[in-house]
This record gives sequence, structure tokens and C-alpha cells, in this order.
Amino acid sequence: MALKPVLKLKVDELFLRWLSEPETQNSLKENLRQLTHGEALTTPLSHYSLASPRSSSGKQSPRLRPTSPPFSPPTSKLPSPRSPRRPLSTKNNHRNGGTKTNLTVQTGKDVKEIIKKDNELIKERDKENKELSPSLTTATSTITTVTVTDTSKDTKRHDAGKTLQNVNIPKFYYPYGKPINKEETEKILDKVSKEFSKLEGGKAFLHNFGPITKVVNLPLYWKSLLYTASGGNKNGYVTFQMFAAMWRKVFSVCHDAASRFVKLLTVHSPQGRDYVDESDLIPLVQDIVETHPGLTFLQEAPEFHSRYVNTVIARILYCVNRSWSGKITVAELRKSNFLSTLSLLEEEDDINQVMDFFSYEHFYVIYCKFWELDKDHDLLIDKHDLARHNDHAVNSRTIERIFSGAVIKGKNALEGKMSYPQFVCFLLSEEDKRNPTSVEYWFRVMDLDGDGVISMYEMEYFYEEQMQKMEALGIEKLPFEDCLCQMLDLVRPKDQERITLADLKNCKMTHIFFDTFINLDKFLDHEQRDPFSNMRDVDSDIPEPSDWERYAAEEYELLVAEEGANDQEEVHYEDDFEPDEDEIVNEENKSSAVTERVPQNSRALSQEDDIYDFSTDSLGY
Repeated sequence: MALKPVLKLKVDELFLRWLSEPETQNSLKENLRQLTHGEALTTPLSHYSLASPRSSSGKQSPRLRPTSPPFSPPTSKLPSPRSPRRPLSTKNNHRNGGTKTNLTVQTGKDVKEIIKKDNELIKERDKENKELSPSLTTATSTITTVTVTDTSKDTKRHDAGKTLQNVNIPKFYYPYGKPINKEETEKILDKVSKEFSKLEGGKAFLHNFGPITKVVNLPLYWKSLLYTASGGNKNGYVTFQMFAAMWRKVFSVCHDAASRFVKLLTVHSPQGRDYVDESDLIPLVQDIVETHPGLTFLQEAPEFHSRYVNTVIARILYCVNRSWSGKITVAELRKSNFLSTLSLLEEEDDINQVMDFFSYEHFYVIYCKFWELDKDHDLLIDKHDLARHNDHAVNSRTIERIFSGAVIKGKNALEGKMSYPQFVCFLLSEEDKRNPTSVEYWFRVMDLDGDGVISMYEMEYFYEEQMQKMEALGIEKLPFEDCLCQMLDLVRPKDQERITLADLKNCKMTHIFFDTFINLDKFLDHEQRDPFSNMRDVDSDIPEPSDWERYAAEEYELLVAEEGANDQEEVHYEDDFEPDEDEIVNEENKSSAVTERVPQNSRALSQEDDIYDFSTDSLGY
């Protein structure tokens, strides 16, 4: 069977060779650029030929002449520079020295007309070359389409560039909130001046700032901030002129709640700080202690004011200061719920209903737990004291890591000692391992080498002591290899050889992971519990209480019952007469207001023993 050449394939090969030549590509790009920018086509294609097969007589085959198509546009039509063959009428114009025409493209409309004529000419050539190379039609159309698309895109970009130069983009980033109209500021000051005019001598004291705070549309318990920022602590009172000067200085720059809160607390700072530390929050929380209706019973126990204030501030820093710097920034304040909780105090008379930060029952539980461990009552505990927490539930290697400086930091931190505010952070982390800050707390403890991951070696280090405890208690221990497989299936880390902080934050059962290596009692409880008991009702409209809230509620009931039993043992029956029912009711109300709520096992502590007295401006961080 004789071999027959396939003309179509050979023509395609020669066309691609021509198109891949650097001179061809440079010339095509230059012509495309000139068309796009409306310039004259002054760079014609170079004339060169490719090697081609010849006949046996040495002459080139007339049907296989793959010469480069010339580009000498006639006056009537502008042929495409990418056409592989010329029309018969203009096929040899380049040999006759035809005149070259410079065509200037003025507008986008001219470009479209030229492209339209070019497409018509291509159709005519396709009819002539259909028998020789039918596939060239597709290639030419594709190249032409790309040319049209690129031309239109470049034209749009050029027009868009001209438009953007004339557009005045308004400011859209306001780090301290979007500014308000100056007229509104003056209207507010007019209302404030009327409030000051009602006061004797035009002087406002701290107890007068409640109505003034509401006039300026701020939450009630911002009153101490406004009073201090206006110079009330320095002069003992505030006049309208002092208030107006403060208002214009602060509220002309800060326009949202978070930035105003920080600015009011630091307006008199010599460094011009843009953050809040624990000492700035003391007047705010102290004012809440003295004026909130849910804390009136504390007026008879002033020695516990500083304890409550320290607890609240420690909880604020624990939840809000996610950078672990001890400095609350505006950005951190915006991301937290602290300001909304502070506003809620105005609406809720029962302080225990405000679970976040301010609950007195939560303070009661925390302080009693600390008091049980602090045998010498110096408000400092060591690793041996902490080991007794919850009947030695936390293993010793974990306690060593806590006291090593992994989580206990600050300028006032004492080596080998844990202060009361630091114990607050420990207890919150221990009882609610789902909390994001708690996850970071225990991740720092387990990350022994500080490389940002928990490796298998580090998990084995903590689990070894858990196995020793189980063996001592006569409990069948789970081998580490099996435990490791369970934990990897539980967390599902991206890298099976290590666990990152992001892996634990994405896991919904992080508390089980940490309890496995830290707290034996809770680990065994998870092993014996129904796995479906941890499932929460997603469809319920009532929000589920957190692990900390459940723990605090249970412990508070136990502590109150224990103190009630101690009170009954101290009752002395001096007579046989029974008191009236009214007297019993009155005595119960008094005891429920003060005796039951104030920790009785710590009443012997005097004000002189309080190392966190406000006069020192130190909270022990």
C-alpha cells in the first residue's frame, strides 16, 4: 500500500513553525500594541521563508510554498497579519515594490471597523484554502478572537485608568469610629450645662454624675470614668467648664464606645497610652461595688471589697486580653462582650444574673477555693498548696509547668508563688477547658519546648504520670499507644505527627483532650460517661450554661450548705422560749444578706493583711 502525504498536517506544521518564530511574534505584538493605542502601523512583518521539501528536480513545489505572509496593507483593505496565505490578486505585491500605507487608528470605533473588514477578508481566504488546509480556518479565527478580546480589555483598562484619576475616594477607615457632627456635640453640651445648673454652686460630685451620664447617652456605670477624666479625683468636684473641656478633647477624637472607654481611662496618662491595664479598672469596679443594688450587703464587709475587685479585674483580663500582655487594647475591647455586660448592670439588679465578670456567687466560689489552699493566709500559694486542689486531681508535672513561668507572668510575679489573681486564671481554665483562653492556657502548659506544637513526646510525658496514678489505684491503665490513637481521632489534626493550637480550637471536644493528660479524675469520668451526654441541644432557644457556670453553681450550693451547717453547730440554747415567727424571718433575711454570702472562714483577716489594698496600686499580676 503506497503512502500518501497528508497535506493538512504538513500545512499545520509549517504554520506553527512560522508562528513560533521570534521575529513573527515580536512583529505581531508590536502591531497589536499599535492597534490598541491607536498608532500608525509602521512596523510591517519581516519577509522570510522556512525550509521546505523540494521535488526531485530541485525546484520547490508550487503547492507547498510555506513562505511567511507579507504585510503590505493596500489602501482599500487591511488584511490580517496572521493569515497563512494571501489572496490571488495580491499574492505577489511584495515583489513589485507596492506602496506601503500608514494607517492611523483614531478611536475604538475605527479599530472595530478594521477588525470587521479583517474578518470578512479571512472568510474569503478560507473559501480559497478550504481544499488545502481546512484546519487553518479554526486557527485563524482563534487568533483573531484573542486579538479582539485583548484589544477590548486593554481599551477598558485604559478608559478605567482615566476615570480613576478623576475620582475622589472618600475616607472609609476610622480607627476610632466614624466622626459625628459638631452640632450634635454642642447640643449634648447644652443638655449637660442644664444639669450642672441644677447643682449647688455648679459643682458635681461623683454621686451627681448618674444623671449627667444618662444625658450624654452613655451607660450608667461610665459615671466614674467621666468624673475621673474631668479631673474630679484631683479637685474633689467637677464644673461644667471642666467637663466641656474633657468632652471636646476626648469625644472629638474617639467616636465609638471602645475607643472612648480606653481614652477616658487614660486621658491623664503622661505617656498617652492607647491601652488599659489592671490599675485603670480599679475605680470603675470599686464604684460598682459601692453603688450597685445587688452588692449593698457588702457595705457591712468592706474588707472584702478589694477581694471582689481583684476577682472581677482578673476575669476581665482573662477574657478580654487575648494577647496575654496585661494590656487591653481598643481592638480587643471591640471583640469582647465586656462593654455590653457593663451596660447590662444598669438593667439587672441581681448581680448574680450577670454571669460574665461580675457575679458575686462566682467570686464567692473562687475566693473560698483559694482560702482552702492558702494555709498561712498571705494571699500567696506555692506548688504544694496548689497540688491539694480538688484532692490532688491535677498531676504534679502539670503543676511544675504552671510554676515554671509558662502561664504565670508579669512584673509582680514571684518565683515559686501564685498570687490570687493568677489562681483565678487557673481555676477558670481548669473548670472550663472549652473557653478559648483556657485552650491557650493548657496549650502553653503542654508545649514543653515552646515550638508552637504538642508532639507525641510531650503527650507521652504527661500521660506517664496518669498511668502511674491508675496503676497505684488499681485501675486498668490504657497503653499510651491506644490513648494516642484515640486523641488523634478526637482532634483530627492536619499533621498526624503533631497537634497545633488551631487544631485544638477547631475541635469541639478539646476538654477531653486536656483532661486526658492533666486531670485524672475528669479523665476517668469521661471514660465512664455516656458519650451522648456531652451532646448539646443545638435547636434549643435557651443558651446552654458554660462548664464554668455549672461548676460555680454546684460549688456555691455546697459551700452555702456547709456554712449553714457550721452555723447550726454554734447555736446556744440559753432559754426554753421559742422566738416569734416575725423575729425568725428578720434574722433569716439578715443572715442571707450578709452572713451567708460573705465567706465566714476568712473573717479574721484584717485590712492590714490585704496585700492587694488599693493604696499600693498593685493587683499581683
